[in-house]
Amino acid sequence: MQVEARDAVLLCESCYRRLRRHLEDAADLVGHLRSIADPTKAAAYDRVRVQSSSIEIPAPVAADLIDASNDITTTLNMWANHVAGEDRPGAGLPAGVMADAAHHIVQLAVDVILEDLDALANDSHQIGALCDGVVVVNGGAPEVWTVADAAVRWPLEDSPRWAHAACPKCDLMAVRVQPGRNGRPARYRCSTEGCDWEANSNDDGGLWASVFAEPAPAEVRPHDPRWLTLVDAARLVERTTGTVRRWVQQNLLEPQLGRYWQDDVLAVAALKKGEAA
Repeated sequence: MQVEARDAVLLCESCYRRLRRHLEDAADLVGHLRSIADPTKAAAYDRVRVQSSSIEIPAPVAADLIDASNDITTTLNMWANHVAGEDRPGAGLPAGVMADAAHHIVQLAVDVILEDLDALANDSHQIGALCDGVVVVNGGAPEVWTVADAAVRWPLEDSPRWAHAACPKCDLMAVRVQPGRNGRPARYRCSTEGCDWEANSNDDGGLWASVFAEPAPAEVRPHDPRWLTLVDAARLVERTTGTVRRWVQQNLLEPQLGRYWQDDVLAVAALKKGEAA
């Protein structure tokens, strides 16, 4: 099947957007991993057998958490250095780094890469290597973790919603809306099997942000006190509720949702008073 490439790059639209999505998620993902493996409360013990009589032993943490966050940071820092023209290896995370600091380190690298993403995607050698380090899913416990590997193993906890508009590709009501995080754009992905459409709120001049915007809540108008209940209408003109009901039966009053317009009630009362005179 022939797939049309995205303008000015060597990737199809779907692959480009998947790569961009994983890059945009990288800082949140690394921060998420570091929050699970809090270095102030836990240590990695699954590689080395430790014996201690102390009752203050930190809770064990899977070394995969530490490896994944460090591998992703190293890979993205290496690419940021490359984009910046600095031919040096990428640095991993400092020992004991906290989640917010890890997020900041990775976000700096991601911003550099995203700024030059179109140029990278137009170079067959570079884009292949970048995809290998970001979007490839190796499965299990890989030798070097990619962003996609970690996203599959420890997905970010989000609250997507169903869109109120159909997918522009398959025309089915199957689009999931992922709210933007930390200033990042919202994302839209079709969940139909075989449909690979996705976009974000900045694509196509912000078109999809308007297409998949949440419907505006129904306008709630304050109650107008001139709409009277049956009891209030009768009290206003010093009549019984039965009298007001008879006016309705005589088609002199027309209630709306069980309420009576004040001016109409006064007008009928004046009419009846004139007839009595």
